[in-house]
Amino acid sequence: MRTYAIIDIGSNTVRMNLYQVKDENFSLLVSKKSAVGLASYVKKKVMSQEGIDALIECLLDFRRTAQLLNIDVIDAFATASLRNIKNTEDVLNQVSAHCHIQIEILSGAQEGLISFDGALLGIHYDDGMYMDTGGGSSEIVLYDQKRIGFVCSLPVGSLNLFNEYVDRIIPTKSEITAIQDRVKQELKSAEPSKGMFRVNNLVVTGGSMRAIRELMVHLKMVDPNNFVIKPDDLSELIKVLSKDEKETIRLFLKVKADRVHTMFPGLLLIQSVAQYSRAKNIQVSTNGVREGYMIDKVLKHA
Repeated sequence: MRTYAIIDIGSNTVRMNLYQVKDENFSLLVSKKSAVGLASYVKKKVMSQEGIDALIECLLDFRRTAQLLNIDVIDAFATASLRNIKNTEDVLNQVSAHCHIQIEILSGAQEGLISFDGALLGIHYDDGMYMDTGGGSSEIVLYDQKRIGFVCSLPVGSLNLFNEYVDRIIPTKSEITAIQDRVKQELKSAEPSKGMFRVNNLVVTGGSMRAIRELMVHLKMVDPNNFVIKPDDLSELIKVLSKDEKETIRLFLKVKADRVHTMFPGLLLIQSVAQYSRAKNIQVSTNGVREGYMIDKVLKHA
């Protein structure tokens, strides 16, 4: 029996999952996260030294935790947070020197494939669209009979949409429209042929989707045991949250304080994809890229 630490370095959050592996099965022992917000340290596609230092401090903390728990192996990967900057190599070198951790950079396609593998066992629908929403990008997978047919990465996530379009915390009506238009334009550009993104079933993973579901449970819009929601409910939620900015901020702080600024852009992102795809059902997946990384990078090479 061995133990593994998998560190996922995202644009908004850095998270470490600790797993126990026995034979060909693994189970989550504990999860730890830090809302580092790496995307906010990027200007003109260069991460500042302040951002690099924040990442190093986070990883050193994670490493200490893993060592205290006698974890056998520490693996780390990064997504849009590091692949979309010009000084990736400098960041990797500094992290390696200070933390003795080697970071693997996943391409958008790799991220989508690995995330889908991680979610596969829990997906209800045999065919549809799978989406992994991050802070700096969103990965789209079209699948049929649970086999992948098409993968792409959209350069939009909850954090970079907030940074680019929202002046305060809660977007105005014009900012809401701008975000929705941007997402639909990215989908239109990525769609291989017209109508290919039209599906009945949409499966969504990522921190934004989980936070939105938690918010809907709090508002009694969704049963606590239900992980399937209707697209119209997302449109209704946007209306509810747009009524009173102060009340919405209080609500976000109560439900998910570390996502107070990214929850609304994440909601608009998911709602726009659901609307564009004309999906009838949205399944919230609790698994994704970290579980997929365990399967593809650890179990398959054990």
